[in-house]
Formats: sequence, C-alpha cells, structure tokens
Amino acid sequence: MILLLVLDALALGEQEVPLVLLKEIPEDQDLRRQWNALVEQVERPQVFYTYEWALAVQRAYGKTLRPLVFLEYGESSSLCGVAALATTPSGDRAYFLCATTGDYCDFLSRDGRKQALVTAVLAELRAMGIGEITLTNLPADSDTVPAIKLAAKEHHYWYFARTAYVCAQVLLQPFEHRQENRISVPRAKTVRRCLNALSRLGPIRLEHTRSWDALEPMLPKFTEAHVARFLSMGRISNLARAERRRFIAELAKLMGESGWVVVTRLMAGDTPAAWNYGFQSHGTWFWYQPTINSGLEKHSPGLCLLAEMIREAEKIPALHTLDLGLGAEEYKERFSNQSRETLYVALRSSILRNGRERLRHGAASFVKAFPGAERRVRALYKRFQGLRDRARNQGLARTILELGKRVREAVWSETEIIFYEWQSTTFYNACGLELKLLDINSLAAAAIQHVDDEETLTYLLRSAQRWRGNEAKGFAVVDFTGMVVHFAWVIPFDHFFLSELNATVNAVTPEAVMIFDCWTPKALRGRGHYGRAIELIADKMKVSGKRAWIFSAATNVSSVRGVEKAGFERRYSMVRRRALWWQRIKGQPPVSSDELAAEVSTRV
Repeated sequence: MILLLVLDALALGEQEVPLVLLKEIPEDQDLRRQWNALVEQVERPQVFYTYEWALAVQRAYGKTLRPLVFLEYGESSSLCGVAALATTPSGDRAYFLCATTGDYCDFLSRDGRKQALVTAVLAELRAMGIGEITLTNLPADSDTVPAIKLAAKEHHYWYFARTAYVCAQVLLQPFEHRQENRISVPRAKTVRRCLNALSRLGPIRLEHTRSWDALEPMLPKFTEAHVARFLSMGRISNLARAERRRFIAELAKLMGESGWVVVTRLMAGDTPAAWNYGFQSHGTWFWYQPTINSGLEKHSPGLCLLAEMIREAEKIPALHTLDLGLGAEEYKERFSNQSRETLYVALRSSILRNGRERLRHGAASFVKAFPGAERRVRALYKRFQGLRDRARNQGLARTILELGKRVREAVWSETEIIFYEWQSTTFYNACGLELKLLDINSLAAAAIQHVDDEETLTYLLRSAQRWRGNEAKGFAVVDFTGMVVHFAWVIPFDHFFLSELNATVNAVTPEAVMIFDCWTPKALRGRGHYGRAIELIADKMKVSGKRAWIFSAATNVSSVRGVEKAGFERRYSMVRRRALWWQRIKGQPPVSSDELAAEVSTRV
C-alpha cells in the first residue's frame, strides 16, 4: 500500500517534494525499518522520533486526535523525510503527533532537504485550510527552526516562538576518561545518609526491566505510586487517565524488542523505593517518568535513584548523556552540567490570532514576575473556568441564579447546624460494602476510578493533604468490584473547627469523635451509600470505644434523611447569623451527659 502511494506521488511530479499523506499509521514493517533508519541519520536522533513512538500515540490517543503524517520519498522510493503531525477531530488545527508525550519533536529529513520538506508540508496544510499550527517541544538548536520561519512567510502564516522548556542534562565524559573525571553527585552526604536509611529495609540495588513480559505485571504498581505521589503534591498525575496508561503500555510492547524502554527501580530489599520509566537509545538515557514510594518520602528515594543512575551510566560505554527531560525542578539543576532548550512555535493564518498569542504570552510573562499576583490570577482564572463549565453543563440561567444566591448569602445568611449522635447498631444492610482505612495508595486508586469527575478529584486532592497530618483518619467504602463509593473522615470532636459555623465546637464527652467531610462521587449518588458509610464508620468507632457524632445543615433534607436512617439521633443545634463581616452563634452544646439526656427526653 505504501509503495503504491509513493509511485502515485512520484508520477504526479508537479511539486518539488512529492509527499505521501497518511491519515493512519499502518503497521508496516518496511515503513518501520525505513522510518527508524531515517531517525539514525538525523543530527541528534531521539527515541521520540521513532516509528514505535508515533504508533503508540496513535493506539492510545486515536479517539482524540487524527494522525496527519507526511512522508517524503526519493527517486529510489527510499524514505527521506517524515513530518509526524496530527489534527484535532474538527480538523482546523495541526500540531506535532507526539507533542503531549515526547520531550523533543521535530521534522525528520536527510541530505540537507529540511527546507524543502518543511515548505512542502506547510503548503499542504495551507491547501487543507488549516489556519493554526502549533509545534511544541521543537529543539531550539534544530535546523527546522529557520526552515519554518522562511516557509511560514512564503505560505502566509504569522510566526511566533517562545521558550517551551529548558531540559537539564548530564553530559558524560568520553568513556576512556571517565575513571579520572567522575561526575560529582550533588548533596552526596544527603544521598549517602538516605541510602543508609533505606538499607535498613534490605540491600540497596538497581533493577532494570526491559521486556514486555516482565514489565506488564509491574506497571500497575508503578502507576499507583505515580498517581499517589502527585496527589501528595496537590496535583493529578497524567497516569490517572486510561489513555496515558495505555500509551506507556503500548510503548513497552513496541520497544521491548529493541531494548529501548527500560524501567529502573531502586530496591531496598524487596521493597521498591523509587521508579523511572525511561529509555536508553541513541546514546542517551532518559529520566522520563520517575516516581517514588510515598511511604518512604522522608528518605528522598528519588534523589537516591537519580544519583545511582548517574553512577551506573558512567559504566556504560554506549551512553554519552543522561537527559533529565521536561520540567524545571530544582533538583535537576543541581545534577545537570548542560541543558537543551525547546520551543513552542505557533503559526497562524490570521494576524489577529497571532496578536492574541503574543499578547497572552506577554501577559503571562509579566504576571510570572510577581509570584503573589500570579497565584491570584491563576485562582481567578480557575474560578472563571469553573463558571464557564457550569454554565455549559447546567445552563446560563441556573448558573446566574446560583451566583445570585451566593451573593445574597454573602450579605446576610442564617444557617442552622444539627448535631447527631449514633445510637443504632444495625439499620442499613451493608450490601457487600467494605470499610477501609484511607491511605495515599487508596486515594490514588480512587483518582484513577473517578478521573473524569472533577469535583471528586478536588476532594481527593484535599484528602491527600489532610492525610499527611496526624489528627484525622480517612475511610473509604468499597463495593465488591473494588470501586470506592464513598469517603469520610473522623476526628476528635473536642475543639473541632466547623467551617459551616466558622467557629470551634466542643464535645460533651471526651470519647466523642466527629464524622465529617463525607463525599459520594457524582455518578454514584442516590444509591444510599452515604447512610451505609456513616453507619459502618460509627459501628467501627463503637468497637474502639468511641462515640460517633455527625452534623448536617437543617436545610439539607437529603443529608438529614440519610443521617437519621443510619441510626443517628438529634441531640442539639446551633445557629449562625451572618451579615457581611459580622456573625453571631446562637446555641451551645450541653455541658454534661446528664443535661444531654434531659434535653433529649424533653423532645421525645
């Protein structure tokens, strides 16, 4: 099939560079061989330029992108140029096929024909009516950059470029000089101390896994550790999404034969302390997607892994660079002795869109000069996005009504909070539900399960930060499939700050605990999980000698109904009256158990 397309392109002979356009990358061994042979001929070959990488992207992200791959063939039908692009499903914008996965992206060409290839590709894109081309992670030192500038002008695209990333690298000495010129590892004392601490779990060693058969059972644990690590830092890992997990699995399958993919683990006995999903190819070892065991965070296992990888890299003659990849983390700068800049290049057919691109970049650069202002701008932009998404999902009229309600409540509001104590033993049928203590790994599993629920992800980020503290304990209710259907937290009642009252409340008895911050993912609501969860937690507290309490706003009818169905009985209430910055709390908890019992009896 590819050969027929080549012959057709050559037969036309109307343009200087005959191109073959592929809208789907075929699984063709001859194309694979020629494509990778071309990669070997470019000035600085990268694993991200290979056929395998492009095919893995197509397999994993095929639902959200449309490949647009241009192949240039010479007179002998040999491949001499590749431009691996893609378009959005609407087809109005083009970008590098591997833009969101590759540290470096580029046009591939040999025999000094880069300018001709770039010009021909832009001509084709212009003819297709594509008015926006975004080329991210293009190496600043690539000869593609001047070629794009010239071709953009010829085909009436407005050109704009800015720095995308500065990739830190560790350049190794020629192998024959490495013994006398060993790389000095920064913070060597810290690394030694941390390795000594990790060694209490068992002997320290690096393990490298390259074949798909060995990698397949390892990837779920790596994924969980990566998602957990990001949660603990207040972020959502890209591995929480199924497409990214499929992508790294497809890479491992496709590159397992060549030995390019290598997952390195820092082992302390039988315990993985840190991972790096990386690659060894074309003389470079990539620090691509690292993570750590969050339970060993205090021992800096990631720092130890990188230090050990540098020491091992010096022993491998074929390696000349350890590339630390995208991102300007501080630890990378400590280790690196050189860097490589990548560019974000935007080509726009409209001068107005080009001006907007430049204006946005200028505004962002100005705001970044003032960290405090940047945080506020980001917060405002996040709120704006939230309002826009809400208006899109539930309608503009309803969104305006909700905003009006919030404004009214900010001026004046009255909130009654009812406090309940658990008395029943069994009311709900557990229905195969199991109560588990929340830890960072179970939060990670929940993030993967509910990755498309933005509100639940926000809850999980908040929970991850609370998990790092010592007072509160989190619980997850899991169904028979392993799906987390409800979350809740428990904390000592006394001196508990209740945000709904904007005040600290006190417990009647010292053994009282408060169930708070309960959450059911949106898709699972209306199934009674809330009531079952708080009853399971209350029963567990009773077994440990605690008395479970919970609270609810009086106006939250569904919450009140669920609380009372779960066997909680109303004890007292408090009312907060608020006008602008003034507030008053009416009502106090009983001062003793006897007074509480008397209060209950008067209501019965």
